[in-house]
Amino acid sequence: MAKITGPLLSQEAQGSVSPCFTFSNRKTGQQVRWQNKQKDRVTPDRTVQREKFSLGLDLWRSLPDNEKNYWDILLKTGEVTIP
Repeated sequence: MAKITGPLLSQEAQGSVSPCFTFSNRKTGQQVRWQNKQKDRVTPDRTVQREKFSLGLDLWRSLPDNEKNYWDILLKTGEVTIP
């Protein structure tokens, strides 16, 4: 949903109104773009990366809650960083 500041369509808007229009504020001024949906190209590299991500997600979901809390605490304290 677009966030509009000031009178309608006169000063500032940002965000998407529908899947088609995106309002943004750039260095050159206010801009409205037609946002085309990007094609999901299936390549071998993307397939491998998606499989790795899916495996990592499955492993995370299989952890007990106490281990998830442990890792969350380490991340929040800065003792561990995600590359």
